[in-house]
Amino acid sequence: MRPIIQLARSFVRLEVDIWVSLGRAVARRPDTGSGTPIRYAGAVSAVIWAFIVVSAVEIPAVHLLIPWPAARIVALGLGVWGLLWMAGMLAAHHMYPHVLTADVLRVRYLRRFGLDIALADIRAVRHDLRAYDGAKSVQLTGTGDETLAVIVGSSTNVRVLLAEPRTFRTTHGDFTTSAVAFWADDPQAAAASIRAAIPNRAI
Repeated sequence: MRPIIQLARSFVRLEVDIWVSLGRAVARRPDTGSGTPIRYAGAVSAVIWAFIVVSAVEIPAVHLLIPWPAARIVALGLGVWGLLWMAGMLAAHHMYPHVLTADVLRVRYLRRFGLDIALADIRAVRHDLRAYDGAKSVQLTGTGDETLAVIVGSSTNVRVLLAEPRTFRTTHGDFTTSAVAFWADDPQAAAASIRAAIPNRAI
């Protein structure tokens, strides 16, 4: 019973996240505070846009193909919901970017979680492209040199090395690591910005 409850909670939370993100997009209010955004939506935008276009085409097509009025209404409702849901998923990737402030690098995955890394704890930043298997958005990889990977589009391309191991809390559990990897649309610019924020430590 407990796994079912956890799964239900995950679905409810995702649904809430989607609609909150869509609302932010309509209001043009990305959640960046006073920091500099490091965007990662480019990794999946093309795929999500493809689904949006297909959904938009399906709505009138299904309406013409179904002869029963009641079924048409149900199909229309589901089609519009699906279209808005995909738009919300796209919005979530844009409204919750990674954020670099004067003191902290916040590595995010949508609205689900953010890993706050104090800039004073960073010893190095690398442009490091890696691909991953599986559907998890966050996972601990490696043996002996574990990296906490926040994955977008099955990949990461920036790796941040910490001075000492830290424990991070995520929706997939707590992970202790001395390195965090994430995706940035412009990894070289992202790494350069982080280095510039900590000029005496990052290399």
